[in-house]
Amino acid sequence: MSEIDTNVRRASRTWSGHEAASAVQSLLGGMFSIGNGDAFREFRATARYVEGRRGDEKEVPDEPTVRFCGASSWNELVGRPGAVALRAAAPATRPERRAVLLDLLEAWAGTPFADPAFRFRMGKLAEPHTYALRDEQGASFGLHWPARKETRYFEVVFPGGESAPRPEEPLYTVDCHRGWGTPEQLLRLVDLVWERGPFDWDPDAVLALSEATGLSRPAAALVLGGNAGAGGYQIPFLDGHERSVYGYKAGELESARDELSAIRDEERLTLLADVLPEDPADLWEPGGLVRVAERTAADWNRQHGGRPAAPWQTWQAAVALESGIPATHLCQLFLDPANAPVPPGFYLGIWPCPSEYRHLRTVWGVMHDYDSSHLVNAVLTGLTWAYADLPAGDPVRDGAPEVVRHLRKVLAGGDSPARVLRAGLIRGDRGSRRWDWLTDGTCDRILARVTAADLPPGRYESDPRACVPGLVAEAAAGLGLTEDAAALYLQLLALPVPSDRNVRRWNAWKPARHKAAEAALAAAGLVEEDRRARAGRTLFLPGPWATAKKPLLPMESWKASLLGARLNYDGSEVWDFELLPGTLPELFSRAWELVREGRGPAA
Repeated sequence: MSEIDTNVRRASRTWSGHEAASAVQSLLGGMFSIGNGDAFREFRATARYVEGRRGDEKEVPDEPTVRFCGASSWNELVGRPGAVALRAAAPATRPERRAVLLDLLEAWAGTPFADPAFRFRMGKLAEPHTYALRDEQGASFGLHWPARKETRYFEVVFPGGESAPRPEEPLYTVDCHRGWGTPEQLLRLVDLVWERGPFDWDPDAVLALSEATGLSRPAAALVLGGNAGAGGYQIPFLDGHERSVYGYKAGELESARDELSAIRDEERLTLLADVLPEDPADLWEPGGLVRVAERTAADWNRQHGGRPAAPWQTWQAAVALESGIPATHLCQLFLDPANAPVPPGFYLGIWPCPSEYRHLRTVWGVMHDYDSSHLVNAVLTGLTWAYADLPAGDPVRDGAPEVVRHLRKVLAGGDSPARVLRAGLIRGDRGSRRWDWLTDGTCDRILARVTAADLPPGRYESDPRACVPGLVAEAAAGLGLTEDAAALYLQLLALPVPSDRNVRRWNAWKPARHKAAEAALAAAGLVEEDRRARAGRTLFLPGPWATAKKPLLPMESWKASLLGARLNYDGSEVWDFELLPGTLPELFSRAWELVREGRGPAA
């Protein structure tokens, strides 16, 4: 089927459960059974039951809610079809899925479930009943789930009716949301998509949503595509067409999915329930998606609370870091430590936690050993990265001292989170080294470098010309090198990952300048040229090489002890490396001292 084929606009089509489930994945997780029959059959049958039209007994079951009166089922769509409509009109949606969604919206528009004159409630019953009742006032349905030992309740009150018939009084009921999605709006949107195709993608809308909420740009793009955390288990979870529309790399979109994965299906429906314009045609007007982004930002901040957004390049670097938590949550841990949100997968002490309160919880209230280990790993990995690999003036780097202050504050408490976090810090053979690093002054010296004003804004501590210019001049004079070549030599001596890409970023070098410095080092006989797995460079210090398994990175064996890395028994493999044993000025100075004393790297 082509992207929008008007010749099949009114064709009679039947979608299998698999096709429909793929189209609405993560919005209505339990709406369709997997099979080859009509995926819309049972909610259409329920609609006919509500309307009092029985028809063919083979088509309309006596108990039409047996499959669908439950969480993430079709009744979750009542009053909230906006998310499905946004996905149907978005340009990233796969054409075969768009056709399913348009047919679903059209079918939904013809049922009482889209009619604002009807009233709907959901709740629970005490007795294990599975039933369907109807009279002139309304209809009610019960579905008993033996595995959960609960009975779900769904109620429809007809226009002018007072209440629906019930076999018993529910334990509680909740009025269903009533928002965007009248029959007229749904059919108008369906017609517009068939006539015009999907609306135009607007990167400005993505940027607006990101800056207003703290979502990463790829996560904001997924939200505006009606794909807020959706996807199966495939890697990558988006195909080439979808990635090309969003404009981000597969790894960035994977991180964005992780960032959004804590959102439950019903929350996705609620988030996007009312963000579409009253007249769907506004989606195709200039600035239409920006206006959707503004409404989405307001709803997101009500649900989850607004967060500061990291600079784009910083977020990209955090993705590559693989800290154990999504890149956005790592950045927010440094941008606003006291209010850092709970990352997806972390244990919540109260579950289910109402969405209106979830953003009030922070990552520091850890209640599980697994979570404390992940939090400690993220903090310590992030500290080294922020100090050595982000430029002066970066807000994530500037937040490092406050992260440590908050970590120490929690550890000093006598409550359960303090005990759990302390156990995560000192667990395993890294525990004593981590504790010493935090308490013996090493961490404080590094943080003092972060707060010092002597590193120019935009410069990197990993560039010795910026942090120890006098040492660079001394090394250049002592070795008969240019200052560029001396700086590169110090980086090879004292930095764990002096890849070509990193060196050019830290030093603000173009490839030609970098190659000139490399040529000078090679001519002086201080390095050897080679190609080695996962090194990202072609110049190496002479002497043995230590390989490493992910996530560790390989390095020259000579500098392992300088950097505090642990090697295996014969020095051929890096077994552990986490924390810098000193500031980078200290490490540059110590490396040069060893070279000057004749204890530098040698073949």
